[in-house]
Amino acid sequence: MRHFSDICLKIETIQIMAGAAMLSAYTFMPILAREQLGISEIFITVIVGGYAAASFIASYIFGRAGDIYGRRVIIRLGLLLTTLSFSMLLVSTSLETLFIIRMTNGFCIGMYPGALAAYAYESRIKMGRFATWGAAGWAIGTLLAGYAAGYNIYYAFVMSTLFLAIAFASALLLPRIPRVSMRVPLFPVETFKRNLHVYLAVLLRHSSAAAVWTLWPLFLYDLGGTPFTIAIVQATNSVAQVIFMVSITDRMGSRKLILIGLLASAITFAWFPLARDIVEILPSQIALGLSWACLYVGALKYVTENNKDRSTAAGLLSSILALSGVIGPIIAALIYTIWPGYVPMMFFAVTMSLFSFGLFWLSNRRRMEIEPIDLIEIPIDLG
Repeated sequence: MRHFSDICLKIETIQIMAGAAMLSAYTFMPILAREQLGISEIFITVIVGGYAAASFIASYIFGRAGDIYGRRVIIRLGLLLTTLSFSMLLVSTSLETLFIIRMTNGFCIGMYPGALAAYAYESRIKMGRFATWGAAGWAIGTLLAGYAAGYNIYYAFVMSTLFLAIAFASALLLPRIPRVSMRVPLFPVETFKRNLHVYLAVLLRHSSAAAVWTLWPLFLYDLGGTPFTIAIVQATNSVAQVIFMVSITDRMGSRKLILIGLLASAITFAWFPLARDIVEILPSQIALGLSWACLYVGALKYVTENNKDRSTAAGLLSSILALSGVIGPIIAALIYTIWPGYVPMMFFAVTMSLFSFGLFWLSNRRRMEIEPIDLIEIPIDLG
């Protein structure tokens, strides 16, 4: 029991600190780019897309490597390089340097999540609990970084680097656990096909969401947000995720969670354009927390429970999320060029979430764990 508790503490520390670092940098990078460096919104979409593209490549390569070479070595290597690369944000003073550094950040941060998820599952940690601590880190990190950014925007990146250093130190203490070494093909076609309906649902929803998130900090800034109030908005979403992950995600089947997540996503994105100031956006973050808690944990539970090559399957899920982050900024750039503003992206996200819901529903009609009436009976607290 003590051995299990020790493993949990170390994994939870990694999740909290790495999550805090990731969202802190993601939130304040666009503000640094536009308000401090004078970079236009179009070029910000390119920077965000480059970050996601690098993460996509690393997630695929190192998710597979986790099954072949072992989880711990990939977790440690990924966190070490991520810590070093995030420290480079402190010297981002131009479009060129910021683009290169964020590409490096993306590659490094894509290295460890697949191996970490597989390590957690094989340590008998429930996926809802595992995901909860990442969301908790988002809340803690954005609040602390937002407070620091109120003095100097670069202090937010100092905080990110410190968070990652703590995560790496915890990774060094991870014990060895029994595992089965396996041969994984260069492209795991069977694994991809076996989970295609999950990957496709996540890709469609999250690509349209990523279009919104590309300029999201600027949307909040233009609603009258300051670095700290923007951090409060982000933290509200994260705290809501923690609550829903703790309370419902480990009690439901993976398919039910995915369906709830997709439907709640459509409701959430439709809410955003109604906000007239930073205060009115806060209630929507509760719905957003519900949608992502259900969708992410549902997908993570599915791929870890239904695949022996768990690191590869979880790495592919991370790759899909990263690929969504590549597609999203492209969508954002196209929509922003045709219809300048944030609202068209939000309505596009509503449409794609509903489409993903219908597609996933149909793909599971013969093996679905729930009937339509069950979904209606699930209480969705929109605050």
